[in-house]
Amino acid sequence: MRRREFMVGGAGAAASAGAARAQAGSEADRMRTWLKRWLAAFNDADLAVYQAFVTRTAPSVAPYLDDDLSVREISGGFDLIAVEAVTADSITALVRDRAWDRRSRLTLQASGDQRLDDIAFAGAPAGEPIPRLSEAMALKAARDKIEEEGRGGRFNGAALVARGDRVLLRQARGLADEAARTLNRPDVRFCIGSMGKMFTAVAVMRMVEAGSLTLDAPIRAYLPDYPNAAVADRVTVRHLLTHTGGTGDIFGPGYDGRAGASAEPAALVAMYGGRDPLFEPGSRWGYSNYGFVLLGRILERVGGRPYAALVDARVFKPAAMTATSLNADHAGITAAAYAGARATGLKPLGPYVGLPAGGAYSTVDDLHAFVVALRAGKLVRAETLRAMTQPLVVAGSAHWGLGLAIRERNGLRYYGHGGAAPGINGDLAVFPDFTTITLCNRGHPAAACLADFIGARLPAKAERA
Repeated sequence: MRRREFMVGGAGAAASAGAARAQAGSEADRMRTWLKRWLAAFNDADLAVYQAFVTRTAPSVAPYLDDDLSVREISGGFDLIAVEAVTADSITALVRDRAWDRRSRLTLQASGDQRLDDIAFAGAPAGEPIPRLSEAMALKAARDKIEEEGRGGRFNGAALVARGDRVLLRQARGLADEAARTLNRPDVRFCIGSMGKMFTAVAVMRMVEAGSLTLDAPIRAYLPDYPNAAVADRVTVRHLLTHTGGTGDIFGPGYDGRAGASAEPAALVAMYGGRDPLFEPGSRWGYSNYGFVLLGRILERVGGRPYAALVDARVFKPAAMTATSLNADHAGITAAAYAGARATGLKPLGPYVGLPAGGAYSTVDDLHAFVVALRAGKLVRAETLRAMTQPLVVAGSAHWGLGLAIRERNGLRYYGHGGAAPGINGDLAVFPDFTTITLCNRGHPAAACLADFIGARLPAKAERA
C-alpha cells in the first residue's frame, strides 16, 4: 500500500461557521468527484485509459501502475458499495470485485482538482453470508469458475481441494511460462512466497518438542553474539512466531539492491541485526519477515546445519514433499513469475530465492501432503498443532497463532498461510473437514480470490458417504 504524510492546516480564525461548512461541503464534493473519475478510468475496458489517467493525474503513483493494472485485470473492475469517509483531501470507499466475492477499501488522497497524491487498496470484511452448497455443487462451481476466470485471464495457476487425504478437485489453468507457452498443470511448481513460513514454524516447534528450543527464551540464548541488546534480551522465540517482536521487514531499497549477494540467514542478520525493535516486544502485532529470518538463523545454530538442509530433513522428507525446494532449480516444471496485466504486457521476473521467511517452490500436491502429514502427527504432535492453531494475537481482521494465521471464510474458521509478492500469490486453508490450496504465478489477489470463492461455498461439514 502506498502512503503519504500530510500537513493539515486549520481554518482561518476570521472565517465564519457558515463559510467553513460551505468550504467543507465543497471539498467533500471535490473528493467525491475524484472517486467518480478514478472508478471510471479504472473500470474502462481499455486499460490504456487507466494508464493515461495515472500518468496525467497521479505521477507519484506511476511506479505502482503494474500492480494496479494487475488488480484491475484480476478483479474485473470495481463496483462502488458505499463511501465510508470523506475529508478535505481524502476519500475512503468500500468496493466489490466484479469477477469475485472480494471486497476492498479504496482510499484516494488528493491535492486540489488536478492531482491525486495516493491510491491505496486494503482488505475489507466480507459482506452478507454466501449460501453454502453441497459438496458436489461446490466443486462444480469451483471447476466452472476456474475455467471462466482462466479464459478471462483472471486466474493463472493451480488449485486443489481435499477432504482428509482424498483429493476432490485438482485443476490448473493458464500458462506456466508465457514466453515458452508452457501450460500450467497441477504438478507445476510455483513460488509460494510467505507460505514457506509454515515450514519454518513446524521446524521450530519440532525443536521445542525435542527440548532444544524454549518458546519464552530470548534470542540471546541461541544467538549470543546478536548485535542489538534490545532485541537479543527482550525478543523471544514466541514473539518471533507470533509476529509480536517488533523485528520489522527485510524488503526495501537495501535488500533490493543486493543483486547477487547472499540470501543466507547469517548474511541477513549481519545486515539488519543492529536495528532496534519497532515497538516494545510483546506489546502488539506487526508482520515481520525479518522475525522469520531470525528463526531460521536460530534453527541453524541449534541444529548445526544450514536452514535448507534442516527444513528438508525435518519437514519435506517426513511429509514426502518430493517437489518442494527453496530454489527454482529442481526437476519438473517451475512456473515463471509475471507482474502486471496481460492486456498491457506481462513482465517476467527473475527467480526468487527461498528464505526462512518464504520464497520456497512447491506444488498443490506437495502442500496437500504437508497438511496430511501435519494433521496425522508426522511432523508435530497433536497437542503441538493445537497450540500452533490457537488464536493468540489479534492481527487486523484475523488472529495469529504460533506461525500460523487463523481466519474465517464465510463464517467458518480455518488455519493456514498465504503468500504474495510481484508475480506470486498463494493460499493454503485448513478447515475442519476440507483443505483448499491455490497457487498462481501472478500477484495478489489472483490466488486469494479463488481461495475465497471455494472456501465460502464448500459445506461447513463433510457429507457422509
